[in-house]
Amino acid sequence: MNGGFSMTIYEIIKAAISVKQAAKHYGLNVNRNGMACCPFHNDRHPSLKLNEDYFFCFGCGAKGDVIDLVARLFDLSSYEAAQKLAADFGLDPKPPTAAAMVKPKRPYIRQFRENEMLCFRVLTDYLHLLEDWKIRYAPKTP
Repeated sequence: MNGGFSMTIYEIIKAAISVKQAAKHYGLNVNRNGMACCPFHNDRHPSLKLNEDYFFCFGCGAKGDVIDLVARLFDLSSYEAAQKLAADFGLDPKPPTAAAMVKPKRPYIRQFRENEMLCFRVLTDYLHLLEDWKIRYAPKTP
């Protein structure tokens, strides 16, 4: 097996399967904000953020792409995780012909702006939650 082939299988998988799709496929309960309880630590409130390209846990700091997620979930090497994804999602791990290549994703600047807005929303939600807790759980003054 040469290095070029193994790189291509990773590219094919990352282009074809989003982190969110894989998480749902392997039983994680992902809410509509793309949050789930993190399987990598004892998580009672969803702190794992999943989007198309990567995951990040606000609780334990776990992060990575779709292959990292599956490798951690099933204790596999990156290559084994890639093979599992290819098999489970019916992808042919051989390099595709030029005609079958995935179309380029939308411009990165637009994706960055969308991610930025999402981050602001998530952080604003956290701020409101913290402000609410500050009042709700304030120490009772005698």
